[in-house]
Amino acid sequence: MSLVQPARCIAFIGVVTVFSLQLTTPALASAGCSPTVDERSFATAPQLRALNATVAGFGVRATGSPNHSRLISWLERRVDRLPGVSVRSEPFAIQRWRPGPGLLFAGGVVPVAAAIPYSAPGLRSGELVRLPTGTPITAANAGGKIVLRDFPALDRGYLAEPLLDADMVDAGKAGAAGLVVAFPFPHEQVKGYWDPHLGTHYRVPGVFVGSDTAARLAPGTRTTIGVLAARVPAVTRSLVATLPGRSGERIVLDTNTDGVGWVQENGTVALLALAEHFARLPLRCRPRTIEFVFATGHLHRPAEGSEFRARALDAEYDSGSVAFAFVLEHLGTREFLPRDGSLQPTGLAEPSGWFAGSPVLTRTAATALAGRSVDRTFVLPGSDPPVPGRVPPQCSFGGIGTHFHSHLIPTMAMISGPWTLWAPSFGARAVDHDRMRRQVLAAGDAITALAPLPRDQIAGPYLDLRRARAAGAPTCSHDLPPEWAP
Repeated sequence: MSLVQPARCIAFIGVVTVFSLQLTTPALASAGCSPTVDERSFATAPQLRALNATVAGFGVRATGSPNHSRLISWLERRVDRLPGVSVRSEPFAIQRWRPGPGLLFAGGVVPVAAAIPYSAPGLRSGELVRLPTGTPITAANAGGKIVLRDFPALDRGYLAEPLLDADMVDAGKAGAAGLVVAFPFPHEQVKGYWDPHLGTHYRVPGVFVGSDTAARLAPGTRTTIGVLAARVPAVTRSLVATLPGRSGERIVLDTNTDGVGWVQENGTVALLALAEHFARLPLRCRPRTIEFVFATGHLHRPAEGSEFRARALDAEYDSGSVAFAFVLEHLGTREFLPRDGSLQPTGLAEPSGWFAGSPVLTRTAATALAGRSVDRTFVLPGSDPPVPGRVPPQCSFGGIGTHFHSHLIPTMAMISGPWTLWAPSFGARAVDHDRMRRQVLAAGDAITALAPLPRDQIAGPYLDLRRARAAGAPTCSHDLPPEWAP
């Protein structure tokens, strides 16, 4: 998943309004409806924290696991009791990975921070060999051996996913006995680390170790690696909750339900709070129907529920049934950066991005952020370099917002990518719930402002992009990762 890359920002939003857009319309005002979310009746920061604690309290929500299924059922009960809301499920059959502990023996038991997700179950032995980052893993240097790699030196941990995935695939092709990835941070900070999150079953066992553990490993020694996991068939499901408005045309809000810890994925908390807010409003204050998608499959991406929802919306968009999509992920995050061999809080918010694909969406995002004093947030047109002639020129919206934007649904997406994203050991310390509340209020303000606007005005360039695609212009890839590694 490609997340926020501030170097490509188009605007930094603090307490100063960068663009001007009135968050009110004559239609809302004449109906006696507030032009913004009334924060007096909105979920408080302690209430958001309590909801986040409940979500995190389900433990690791691996896709299709009992923990994940219990969370989905809890979410279903929560939204089903809201006035006017109807809920349905979209099921997906998967070959799930049942997580278990990783094992490492090298002259004794070596503490393991976590098994690399979707690595092969079982025990294997071989000589431990250190291969520096950038050195290809081949049959010649890794066949029958256990490869020791350093975690890639990158600005944020999430950027390492394609490198970790490539190493696991290459180790399998090379006939390696396994892969050990050593963090530059201590065991306690990376305990339970979960990435790559592609959901591709690998052919070798792999484990993460902390820097204190890595110091005990000696290349050339006989080592045994193991992962006590299992591969079992399962059915997982997305929830689609619909709140009727005056028009059947929909605003689609999306996040994922599978995750780990307090950060990934706390977008569920935001959608719950927004659903409760909009369900309390009288019908006259909901110009459009709102669809809340609690998607599955983000940790098992062959069944990425957000992608399948985006495909369905793409197929019906031209009929006029969809206004725009808005994705919320990884909210309220605090910045932790490497210092003196560990991750330390800086006292600042983690930089975040609010991606927007049209001028109206961009101006609305900027005004909403300024109105709620959400700092260290960039309004971005995409996180990848633009490709002239492609529709859209920039495919990535940082996370699962990419699925909707690349399918040419007018889209906004709010996301951050802190070091704590896949490191659940930081717990509640990773999230500032006062900041999270301001972000969710800003999201609610943006939805309120856009709800009565004409559909074509919201879409802007998306309409021309859709026409260009229909005429044969190249577009973004919508391929999902394979369920089994080559």
